[in-house]
Amino acid sequence: MGNTISTLQDPTKAIAAVVGIYVLLIAFRKSKQSTRRKELQARATQKRKERDEKRKTEFADLDFAKCPDNLKIINMTASQMLDAMNKGELTSEQIVTAICARAKQAGEELDVCAEENYTNAIKEARLCDEERKAGKLRGILHGLPISIKDQIHQKGFDSTCGLACRVGQPLTYTSCLVQLLVNEGAITYVRSNIPQALMLPESFNAIWGVAKNPYDKTRTPGGSSGGEGALVATGASALGIGTDIGGSIRIPAAFCGVFGFKPTPQRISGHGCGVPRPGDSTGQIGIPSVAGPLARSVEDLELVMKIWCGTTDSSPSMHDFDSTVPRSPWIPNAKKIKFGYFISDEFFPPSPCYYRAMEETVRAVKAAGYEVVPIKFDLSKEPYSYIKLSAAEGHMQGFIDGLEGEALHEYYNFLYKLANLPSTLRSAAVSVQKLLGKERMASLIDSGRKLDTYQYWAAVNARNRQKQAFINYMNENEITAILSPGMGMSAFKHGSSTRLNMACSYTFLWNLFQFPAGTIPVTHVKEGEDTYPRVFKDTLEASAYPDIKGSVGLPVCVQVTTLPFKDELCISAMKVVETAVSDMWKKPEFKAFTSQLKANL
Repeated sequence: MGNTISTLQDPTKAIAAVVGIYVLLIAFRKSKQSTRRKELQARATQKRKERDEKRKTEFADLDFAKCPDNLKIINMTASQMLDAMNKGELTSEQIVTAICARAKQAGEELDVCAEENYTNAIKEARLCDEERKAGKLRGILHGLPISIKDQIHQKGFDSTCGLACRVGQPLTYTSCLVQLLVNEGAITYVRSNIPQALMLPESFNAIWGVAKNPYDKTRTPGGSSGGEGALVATGASALGIGTDIGGSIRIPAAFCGVFGFKPTPQRISGHGCGVPRPGDSTGQIGIPSVAGPLARSVEDLELVMKIWCGTTDSSPSMHDFDSTVPRSPWIPNAKKIKFGYFISDEFFPPSPCYYRAMEETVRAVKAAGYEVVPIKFDLSKEPYSYIKLSAAEGHMQGFIDGLEGEALHEYYNFLYKLANLPSTLRSAAVSVQKLLGKERMASLIDSGRKLDTYQYWAAVNARNRQKQAFINYMNENEITAILSPGMGMSAFKHGSSTRLNMACSYTFLWNLFQFPAGTIPVTHVKEGEDTYPRVFKDTLEASAYPDIKGSVGLPVCVQVTTLPFKDELCISAMKVVETAVSDMWKKPEFKAFTSQLKANL
């Protein structure tokens, strides 16, 4: 006791004691953090090991080469599969077995699969065949296999969102987005790979690994629905379900050369969609996420929308599961379409392949007899608005909270450093960039600031005013659908998205405005187009130039967009474009599995 009093009476000893206690607390906290990270890593490793072991045991006899009509099946659209089953040309068991075997191949080659459920899917297919023989069809998708993003809840499966902390927590219910499709006869067989916490346009996590692009394994299939894009592209899925908050359906569709659709968010239920935040929920509503389909034709995208929305006021729909979603039956568009278009958003000039794709698409749609006019409206500031609303909480705090102790993946390091710049240092960085004449980088750095409530409301208000101004422009010019680039450039190399995510400004725009938008493959990168224009001469541009090298043969897509709640019109406009560009798009014909599809083009 006397020693303690003596220590407290001696300022030097007191300070030393406080410092010692502080050091011990820091050491304890780091030790606890290290233990938690090791625990989560072990959990993730074990989950993947269990899946891989099933491939060697339970799925060992699932051999694509031995599946009857395998090549025919993987080259079919979902609608063609349904038609073949209805005509008795193929059974559900044949289709599901071939698709499961193909998915197993794609998973082993490209790491695009999460949990796999092949055995039960094939059993369900046999049951569907028995029901068909008895004249009892469940619905319009009877016997059709569908893939599901590892974010959308299914009873009995983890819905990881790429987070190790979600491993070992199987769901007790199925999302209405999946249940409605299952009620119509769909068979789920695989869940697809995604990025850690769903935040970047590529797919990677400690559980399922780094997903690879089927056209080029050194590149990403995109994200966050990257696994879905790759599965559809390789014929391992004819119809998949993803989600989109900044292009998470449309970016994988563009990178993998498939069709994707992001509906009006207020029209689609979020019931059973995982959120990579504690409690599986978030208060971030400025830019809402929305579920949508990926497929190999526009017709197949519409199949999903009809089931989700219902086709009459009395049809089953999402409203039956989620009363917060209005009953809004799917009524096919019969109105005349007038297209508007822009080739550049003037923020991230499109690479040569996208510039050519837009010019050729505009010509093709005009040749089909439709009026197509240029859009003259300044959209160059919208990427900053998107970043401002997305980063408003500051420091990526919600994202870090959602990790629940897991180590941040290295692909996020650059963005994390930018998000955590001290205010004074951020201001200094902005000033330096402006002095160097790099206005784009200055504005991007400034847009990543943490906002207080007043500033956030002002940012939302500014977005709403600009959105309404654009709607007014469309109405005044009687433009009913918009053509724009699907991306600023072709598929990124692995790890590049942290510095090139702003090349996704073309998809960010329609999430910011909450317009429905779809992606259509139209061409491939040609010789001499694997380059990028030197305009801004800043860090973003410097990252784009080397990344696009070697991209010859990769898919190039365009987007079709309409006003909110005009989803049927958007799908109708997509059909126009799909038909118009049919001679331009050389769809890969799958002769055998290859991790580099462009070798077959």
